[in-house]
Parts: sequence; structure tokens; C-alpha cells
Amino acid sequence: MSPGMIKSPEKMMEKFEIIKPLKGTVLSIQTDRLVLSVYKPSAAPLVTDYLTQNRDFHKPFSQKHSYSYFTVAEQRSYLRSDLRQFERNTQVAFWITLKVNPESIIGRLSFYGLIGGCMNTCYVGYHLDEECQGQGFMTEALNAGCDFMFKYYKLHRIEADILPENKRSISCVERCGFERMGYNEKFMAIDGRYQDHVMFVKLNPEVEM
Repeated sequence: MSPGMIKSPEKMMEKFEIIKPLKGTVLSIQTDRLVLSVYKPSAAPLVTDYLTQNRDFHKPFSQKHSYSYFTVAEQRSYLRSDLRQFERNTQVAFWITLKVNPESIIGRLSFYGLIGGCMNTCYVGYHLDEECQGQGFMTEALNAGCDFMFKYYKLHRIEADILPENKRSISCVERCGFERMGYNEKFMAIDGRYQDHVMFVKLNPEVEM
């Protein structure tokens, strides 16, 4: 679903509102305190600043990255890929900013691996600025993002896989209505080695067979 295909419903859901895309974006949605946007490649300097500032903080919970990952050129390439996948309906990668400061990124919320047909499902991943922890920002963003994906992509299911020791992230998904569904051994390479993850799932209450 491209941005031009998104239409406002008769009654907007409470957790988000679609707004006029901010400069350098193709889609923006708004919550009480945040703006979630799908960026154009021109936003690479903002993304690079955010990732560089949080490089050490994110390291235990992220894929292993080379030095080039933290450059504007590399992030411009990643943003081009994000945009292609958005246009192909396989990913919606939101970058998060505060409404009061839309020029500074505080996090990312990505719905990826979208599968249609009889499954209508995807995965979700996210990270947040170190100085923005403990203020409910990711809970607010995740609630809004899930509602958006359920509303406009008609998903049946969203899956989040989390390291067992990441208690803060587990608490976040549980606050957002995800339920623990299983344990995935050696699920993903994090910080240089394949690690076990706990699987959480949120189902769309509006979808019925």
C-alpha cells in the first residue's frame, strides 16, 4: 500500500492520527507525544546521528555492524531499501521523533517480513534512544504502530521476538497486548552470535475468519 492509497477512516483510531507527511518523509502518523515517519533517503544525516549516538547502548541487542554502517552514505542506502520495501508492501519502517522536536530521532519501529494470503502476518522490531528510556515512548509508539498495521494492512498477527534478558522490552510488549507464545532457539544473530529469543504475538481483534 503506497502512501497515496491510505485513506482516512470515518472514525480515526484513538492511538494515532495520519497527518501531512513531514519534510523528508512519505508517511507520518501522530500520537499524543510522538510522530512516526517513513523517511526518504534525504533523512540519512538524521538517522546516522541517532545511530552513532546510541551505538554502544544498542550493541548488546543489535546485529553486529561494521564501521561503514554508521556513515551517511550507508544509511542513505538503507533508507532507499526501506522505501522500496514500503512501496512493495513488505515493510513499514517508522522513525520516531518527539512532536516538540521533529528534527531529532529518538527511535525506530519496524514492521517487516509482511506476508499476505492466508497468513497476514509480520514481525516487529524496535529500538530507542538511551536518554529516552523509561518514559513510555516505545509503548506509545508500539501501540500506535500495531493499530496502524491492523487498520490499513489488515494483518491478523504481529510477532515480536525478544532476548530473554531484555526485561524492559518484554514489559513493553506485554503492556501493548502481546502474549508469550513460545521460545525460539538460536533465532537471530545478535551482537555477533545466534541467540535464543522469547516469542510474543499480538492478534488483531477485528479479524475474524
